[in-house]
Amino acid sequence: EAAAEEEERLQRAEAEERRREAEMEERRRRAEEEAKQRREAEEEDRRREAEEAERRKKAEEEERRRQAEEAEKERKAAEEERRRKAEEEERKRQVEEEERRRKAEEEERQREAEEQERRRKAEEEERRREAEEQERRRKAEEEERRRKAEEEERRRKAEEEERLRKAEEERRRKAEEEERRQAEERRKAEEARRKAIEEARKKAEEEEARRVAEEEARRREAERLAQQAAE
Repeated sequence: EAAAEEEERLQRAEAEERRREAEMEERRRRAEEEAKQRREAEEEDRRREAEEAERRKKAEEEERRRQAEEAEKERKAAEEERRRKAEEEERKRQVEEEERRRKAEEEERQREAEEQERRRKAEEEERRREAEEQERRRKAEEEERRRKAEEEERRRKAEEEERLRKAEEERRRKAEEEERRQAEERRKAEEARRKAIEEARKKAEEEEARRVAEEEARRREAERLAQQAAE
């Protein structure tokens, strides 16, 4: 029986040892698995960061390329605009030059025609001169009358504006005085109202104090009478 018990004890000890070893093995396996997962996660993080950095780099390169293309387009557009303006300016200059030449020729022809016309009109001008001189004198006299009338009208308007300005200033002055008077009346009314409120408060306090004193006197009288009755 002792040998059987010893055998059973040994078997239990071996089973316990195997269980501990299995647990240790399981813990080791789990630790290795967790370490592997951590390594794989870190590797994945590094890979994603590298891919993200590559994407950012490509995006930046694409943006620089796009900006360079845009700048080139703008440069070409500006160059084209300068060329177009230069051509337009040249066409405009040629048109103006042609127009000046045409006008010069036209002016020359006109000058000759005018010279002939002046010679023809010289005699007629002499005849009209006296009539025009009389007309100028008439218009000058009429202009002088108009000028004096306008000057009188301006003077009248200036006097009217001055009168209106003074009237407006007087109105504003009276309005300001009225406003000050009303403000003073409001201030006095407010002061009177505050004084009335303060007077009413004082009277109420005095009345309350008198009432309290009377009640106290009645209470003391009642106590005295009660004490006498008790005695």
